[in-house]
Amino acid sequence: MTGTPLRVAFAGLAHSHPYTDAGNVRALGAEVVGVHDADAAASETFVARFGGAAVAFADGLAALRPDLVIATPRPHEVVPVLRALGGGVAPVFVNKVIAATAAQLAEVDRALAASSVSVGTSSVLRFAPALVTLAEEIAVDEVLALRVHAQHDNAAFQLPDRAWQDDPQRGGGTAVTVGVHAWEMLDVLLPGATLVAGSGWTRARRGSITASEDAAGIEGLLRVPGAAREVPVQVLVTGTPGADAYGVDVVTASGTRSVALDVGAEGGGDANEGLGFRGLIRTLLDAAPRGATVAPWSDARVVVANTVRAAEIARGDA
Repeated sequence: MTGTPLRVAFAGLAHSHPYTDAGNVRALGAEVVGVHDADAAASETFVARFGGAAVAFADGLAALRPDLVIATPRPHEVVPVLRALGGGVAPVFVNKVIAATAAQLAEVDRALAASSVSVGTSSVLRFAPALVTLAEEIAVDEVLALRVHAQHDNAAFQLPDRAWQDDPQRGGGTAVTVGVHAWEMLDVLLPGATLVAGSGWTRARRGSITASEDAAGIEGLLRVPGAAREVPVQVLVTGTPGADAYGVDVVTASGTRSVALDVGAEGGGDANEGLGFRGLIRTLLDAAPRGATVAPWSDARVVVANTVRAAEIARGDA
């Protein structure tokens, strides 16, 4: 980046990602100009660490003249935040989870229909270099089937201030909060693929206090734009104890290709680059001067819809 540093504001501090994002914003030469969160103390702590001003309401961020807004609200806060930011000029990127249920997804659709700004959303894994490389390798091949695994220990979802993440109706539970990473990986490899059928299951380990599940699985079919036939997929989502791990096997006409993104703790040195955290911010900063974002809603919606649909199938709610 050259010239005047880009100005980045943050709307919502629902989980750890905005803290990693803010660190990357500053490392890449941009400026954190402000933050809003319903928890005023959290906002003040964020400002003390990264700079900028704490504002009492999301619509107050516009006065700070941001070039980009990174939003990380809880799902039930997403629509009010989008409405507060929708009349501005800065593009908005929403960290996962933007919608945890079909009802929340419909509300987001309505809010964005009335918005004048560019809005995008994705998992950071969309920018994981190894996954991007795999997508390039299979782009000219025929994909016959895929198998995906997303693992993220759900213990933190049961802490009092993050219990909303474990609630299927509020934050999505493990099948959505972790599952979105699996469906993001699939979309990187097969852009626009839609889950059209499937069967699944969920399990909670003995003695678990989860309000959702510790594991969920689905076996289904994907309708892929331009493909002559549907592609079978197996997705495993786990929140069991242990390190984060994200992997995919792609069966193609020329052989099986695999990638494993098991690079340690979130936000760590290797994870920052390997899981796509830094790549996300780099791409957002490149797009912001054009008034654009990455993973625009017109493309990203299918990932959210697949995630919600898969959770419904696994839980027997479909």
